[in-house]
Amino acid sequence: MNNISYSPLESARFNMRILRGTASELAPEALLRTIADEQVDVAILRIPTNKPHRLAQLSAMLPYPMVLADTVLTFKCDMRASPPQPLRNPRLVVRRATTGDEPAVLELVEVIFNNYHTHYNTNPLFSPQSVLAGYQEWALSFLHSTTPEKACFLFYLDNRPIALTTIALHEKYGDGMLMGARPDATSPGLGGDLVRQIKHYSLSHGRRWVHGTTQVQNHGVQRMLIQEGFSPAESHYTIHINSLLSQKTQPLVAGLQ
Repeated sequence: MNNISYSPLESARFNMRILRGTASELAPEALLRTIADEQVDVAILRIPTNKPHRLAQLSAMLPYPMVLADTVLTFKCDMRASPPQPLRNPRLVVRRATTGDEPAVLELVEVIFNNYHTHYNTNPLFSPQSVLAGYQEWALSFLHSTTPEKACFLFYLDNRPIALTTIALHEKYGDGMLMGARPDATSPGLGGDLVRQIKHYSLSHGRRWVHGTTQVQNHGVQRMLIQEGFSPAESHYTIHINSLLSQKTQPLVAGLQ
């Protein structure tokens, strides 16, 4: 096991003790020891998809329920080979969100992600209301950042905010994080324009690579990323292990906090 640690934000959001991380190699004994030592309620792990038989072995060994929550694909783009292009819609106005834009960001996230199924929604321990509130909290963490490493951008059409994207800058690449548009947004190629903004921002801050991750069933997003110069690079399962060790009684599903 590697890179698994306590998640304070998710633990507070769902009123449980949650650990999360990645595992390049599954070591069931070490995982069970960590779950017991840390009195974990839910362990959320991303595991490479190249050894699916290991998931079956893990499931057989675990004394706790395991949920296969989703499968995600990571796409990568070398902007030396595929530099960012101008936005398709010249009428779009893009600007970095500030504290005064908090109501607009909260409303956009609610409209965009209210019915969007994520790995959290697959786990019956997590209420949809808490999941949505968590995505709003995540978006605000980008909005309130005062450094280039985290940024939130709003996209306006006719003075109406219709989309947003959040960007994280890592040492060698930029990463499109939470992004989406209103279902009723009328701007052809809007998804591609969101990605183009991520590429522009990342390149302007010295990154030559940009990454994007989406769920395996989001075929439209995958086609769009390929059209924008991305190639599939990695794939991971997301699993939840519902051990519930810190819960003295069966927990109530957490609501909005």
